[in-house]
Amino acid sequence: MTTPALLAVIAALVIIIRIITFRRRGSRYRPGIALVAWLLVACNTWLAVRILAAGHLDAWWLPLVLIGIAIGLLRAGGNLAHLLRPPWPWR
Repeated sequence: MTTPALLAVIAALVIIIRIITFRRRGSRYRPGIALVAWLLVACNTWLAVRILAAGHLDAWWLPLVLIGIAIGLLRAGGNLAHLLRPPWPWR
């Protein structure tokens, strides 16, 4: 297994674990965000298993995207709604 493939698997596992261990702590439930979180966990699980089974990556940019998402989720405390919030207010 190459280093980029290993980094992609580690980033996918960080994303999965951080979303699964997120606690709302009084924030409201949003069904759309919950669906996106479920899809993100399912896709990252599939990617990690596929990379581990094949031993290589199909795309060179995949580790960069996964690491970016993992860092964003860690900075947002696992709250996917904060990660998907637009940087400007809607008016």
